[in-house]
Amino acid sequence: LLCLLAAFSAALAVASAENASMESVCKGLMEHPVTTGEFVQLKKSAAISRQLRSSGNFLFSPDGVIWDTKKPFSSSLVVTRTSLVQTAPDGSKTILDGSKNQTFANVAETISSLFSGNKKSLEDNFAVNFLSNASSWKMQLVPKDKTVAMTLSTILLNGRCSSEEGTILDSMMITEQNGDSVSYTFRNQEYKDTLSDAEKSYFAEK
Repeated sequence: LLCLLAAFSAALAVASAENASMESVCKGLMEHPVTTGEFVQLKKSAAISRQLRSSGNFLFSPDGVIWDTKKPFSSSLVVTRTSLVQTAPDGSKTILDGSKNQTFANVAETISSLFSGNKKSLEDNFAVNFLSNASSWKMQLVPKDKTVAMTLSTILLNGRCSSEEGTILDSMMITEQNGDSVSYTFRNQEYKDTLSDAEKSYFAEK
């Protein structure tokens, strides 16, 4: 389940001498609607002691998320508000209706809200705990919907602020009620305003 979840990255201009606010983070994410970079995923199951590691490239946009995994096996996952398209190492594809899985639909809505600067939507769907200082910020999201909360416990976003780089999202952790968790570390982020035609085709696939 956790390997299908998706998440978030962008930059914004915040003076390093001031604490970032939730409003400024959301506004900054909106200013960089398309973010690409590299990710490292660590998946932990409450039933076993070891972690499963994978890595690859990501794309975040208001349309959804693309996880292009390179190691240990090549695969991809496209998550939108309405569907999940998973491509296996052998090239076979599985398309799932996102509306039938409230957890995935809620996460996809969160991504869209972040990249469109929609603070109200975040607060409608989550109890938000936002903390920051002059150099870092943290946003904890706890789902309000009881059906979603039966599976999803929290989404935790961590970032940093600097006058040179603005505000960067460094990591995300998704924790389920059964104790399973998946964490993402992001690096080498790049930003652009629009998707390429090839990228648009990923999100158009049904």
